[in-house]
Formats: sequence, C-alpha cells, structure tokens
Amino acid sequence: MTAPPNLVWTELRENWRVLTACTVGFGMSLSGVPFYTLGVFVDPLRAAFGWSVGSIQMGLTVSYLTTMLVLPLIGWLADRHGARLVALVSLTGLSLAFMALGLQTGALWTYYVNWFVIALFGTGTLAITWTRAITHAFSAGRGLALGLSLLGTGVTGVFGPSAARALIDAVGWRWAYACLGVLPILIAGPTTLVLFKDESPRRGSGAKPLPAAFGDGRLWILAAAFMVIAGVVSGSISNLIKVLTSEGLGRADAVLAASVVGLFVVIGRVSCGALMDRFWGPGVAAVFVMMPAAACVLLGLGAATAGAAAASAALIGLTAGAEFDLLPFLISRYLPLERFTGSLAAASSCFYLGAAMGGPALAAFYDHVGTYRAGLLGAAALLTAAAGGLLFLGPYPGAERPRGSAV
Repeated sequence: MTAPPNLVWTELRENWRVLTACTVGFGMSLSGVPFYTLGVFVDPLRAAFGWSVGSIQMGLTVSYLTTMLVLPLIGWLADRHGARLVALVSLTGLSLAFMALGLQTGALWTYYVNWFVIALFGTGTLAITWTRAITHAFSAGRGLALGLSLLGTGVTGVFGPSAARALIDAVGWRWAYACLGVLPILIAGPTTLVLFKDESPRRGSGAKPLPAAFGDGRLWILAAAFMVIAGVVSGSISNLIKVLTSEGLGRADAVLAASVVGLFVVIGRVSCGALMDRFWGPGVAAVFVMMPAAACVLLGLGAATAGAAAASAALIGLTAGAEFDLLPFLISRYLPLERFTGSLAAASSCFYLGAAMGGPALAAFYDHVGTYRAGLLGAAALLTAAAGGLLFLGPYPGAERPRGSAV
C-alpha cells in the first residue's frame, strides 16, 4: 500500500524542524564521529603504544556492550523526561568523553574505560532518541523521513575518515581527537536546542522501557537478524582500511575507499526509506542485506584493487545506510507503536551486541591468522541466513497502516 504523495510532502513541510535537528543529531552521534574515524586511528595508536589491531578495535566492543546495557534506561528516560533533554545531556557528555581519548598514556585499561564513558554518555544520541520523534511526527512518509534524518551519519562517513587523517597529519592524533570530539556539542547542540521538538514527556505515567510482550516472535526475528547484520557491517567498516592494506592496497587508496562507504551510506539512507514506503519492508531489507554479503565474498577472494575496494565499500555503505532505517521502520510496522521506544530498545540491544562482536572478531582473526579472507566468507554466509529470516515476518498487521494510505 502506498501513501498519497501529497500526504508525504505535507508531513515533511509541517515537521521539517524536527527532521533537521534529527539529521544533524545523527551525524554527530555515537554512531557518527567515533565509529567512522576509529579505523584511521588504528595505525597511530599502534605506533604510539604497540597495541594490536584487535586490542584497539576492542574499544568499540566496550562501547557497544555498554550501549546494549544502557539502551533500556535511555528509553525510559526519554519517555519520562523527553528525548530533547536526553539528547542535549548526551551530546555534551559524548563530546567531552571523545576528546579525552587524546589523553591516553599507553595503559589499555584506561583506553577501555574511556570507551565505556563515551558510550555511557553517548547512547542518548543514538537512534532511540531521534527516531522516537520521527515515528511520532510521520506516518505516511515515515520511511522517507527516517532515511532523510539518517543522512547525517552518511555525511560523517563521507568526510570523517579524510578529516581525521588530515588532522592527524597536521596536529597529531591527540589533538585530532580533541578537534573531532568538540563537534557534537558545537554543531548538534544548538540545532537540538532550537529545532528539536518531542511529544510531551509522560511524567507519572509509569512508562516502562521494555516491550509489552516478549513472546512476540517477530521481535526476536528482528533482533536476531539485526544482530548478525550489525556484526558484519560494523566489523567490515571498522576493519576496512586494515583489510585493504593487508591485501597490498596503499593507505591513501584504503582511506579513500572508507570515504566511499560514507557516500553510499547517504544513498542507502534515502533509497531504503523511500522504498519501504512503497514496498514490503522485509523484502526490501533482504535485498539490502545481501549487498554486504556480496562485498564480503569479493574481499574474501582477495580482490584488493582500487576498483574492487570502491565497489565493496559501496555495497557495505548501502546497507550501513539502510540498517538504521530498517530496524525502527519494521518495529513501527510490526509491533505496537505506543511501545515503540521499549521495543526498539530491546531489539537495539541485540543489534549492539552483534556490533560489539563483529569488529574485534574480524580483527582477532587477522591477528591470529594473518588474513581476513576466511572470516569475510563466513560473514557472507551469516548475512544470507539473516536475509532469509527476515522474509518470515509475514504481512504487516492490518491495524498498522500509514495514515491516508490506500487499502
């Protein structure tokens, strides 16, 4: 069923302020600057402290595991006190914690504590905050609005790696952390303060952070599938530069390929969102999930030319752009909308558990075997299984139709 175009544009016109704030917020979130720049800092940290690739990637694991545990609390706080307040506090904490990475002295435990604090304060800048406002403001054009709001992380993905590399070359890795870390509060803080509106918090409502029925199999199909998707996509992106350089590609070309990921994240955001408004969501999801599977096969077979690297990065980027559209959209269509925050928190916890394992697993595989190839081929098989699982969700429940859509 397709919503009339005039309803979509009416929603966009009426809610452009919240859409703008969410787009900027996503770009400066925990899934933006820290995630897309991690790979650029691997070699400088190895040179400074002698840490292994796996040890450095483990910082992202600590972040994801912390996020997984904190998400239900963030959902509860957003329901009780409003997503705007949660976002402002989190943006400030994320900026300060990320800048503190530049103060490392060589002890791995302090590096991991730093990533724990980054996630503790930064989880409120993730999708659970911004998509809460989007799903309440949009119905007919919900998929498109989610895609547009998520463009922010795509822009960060395009410019983040190159900006981090330029800063490291110009002022060193310590000051590069400081320069990048100030961006969330400097850029997203004002837009959140001025433009972001959320529905009135339900004080005293007894809102619960968990979904009403854990027995709904659709929730766990989504949770399991996106745990795999997050693990492979996150692991592929955070290891991509090292994957390519280990196969003989020059560092400059590898960083350029990482920037291609960000460009196609932008394309994936909007295209996936628009497609979900017109076609069956799980079918759209399955197509996007098979794209990084193809990339993993290509890289796993040792194709490390500049062209193959760019093609693989594009395929991974399309799905990285789509995954944050897909999960909130599918939850909003298959599970009760009034329990959206709690359902998304539960599924997202599984998502971040997968993301926590993906990067370090691939890095550890490389540290022990000396190649990423077999690990990438295994990842392709897991993605194929996840795509198949999503097709079992069935039709949308009849009660959840976009306002004004054709029957």
